[in-house]
Amino acid sequence: MPRPSRWSDERKANREQADWIVGWLRINGPATTPEIIQALEAEGREVRAHILQRALRKSPFVQRIGSVEGERGTVSRWAWSIEEGDEA
Repeated sequence: MPRPSRWSDERKANREQADWIVGWLRINGPATTPEIIQALEAEGREVRAHILQRALRKSPFVQRIGSVEGERGTVSRWAWSIEEGDEA
């Protein structure tokens, strides 16, 4: 009996969503967390906190560059970047 894949359809979808967030930041960043959420909603994508956190905190290409005052208080500002020396 073959071993089941560790990459379930849900995990694949979560990974694709996180990749979309990082790609959107690369093209449209820097952006605040609410701006990223608005972009997800505009694309008809589901906003899921754990996926947003994975994309913003775990990606080696996304950096928190500060915070700004938003409608509901202080929000983080994110940017896509490559550290010096990481270019291939």
